[in-house]
Amino acid sequence: MQFLNDYSNRELNIWAELVLDIIVSLYFISRVYPLLINDQFNSEALLPIIFTNIIISIIYSIIVFGAIDIFTKKEKKDERDYFYELKSYRISYYLSQGGILCIIFLIAYNAVYQENIGLLTLPKIAMIFFIIAVISSTGKSLTQLFNYRKSI
Repeated sequence: MQFLNDYSNRELNIWAELVLDIIVSLYFISRVYPLLINDQFNSEALLPIIFTNIIISIIYSIIVFGAIDIFTKKEKKDERDYFYELKSYRISYYLSQGGILCIIFLIAYNAVYQENIGLLTLPKIAMIFFIIAVISSTGKSLTQLFNYRKSI
């Protein structure tokens, strides 16, 4: 566990969050993609995948974030940390709002021109929201890591 002392508590938490985003998205895509190909994608098939993703996230968070807090020294936040957090939250906000705006335009386009009837279903919209949330969280983590590494 000596390598944990080379990084600050905040950086390890950011890396752990980034790895969690990757694990969740890989698991989700690996389970949903076969359903899309076999045309079996519906709400009943999506719910167990989402619940399993939630359970994986909770277990991962308890183990990894708990280990980080146990084995590393905690540091007090200063102005720099708050500034980096604000920058990362701004990037996360822009990504999430841009994704939601794209979904709204896609729904309006389908309603007005009645294109792709049946291709934009509620489970697919829910999947798109999930992907937007993962992209937003990943953007936040990458922005924080970039700012912390840039200042060193």
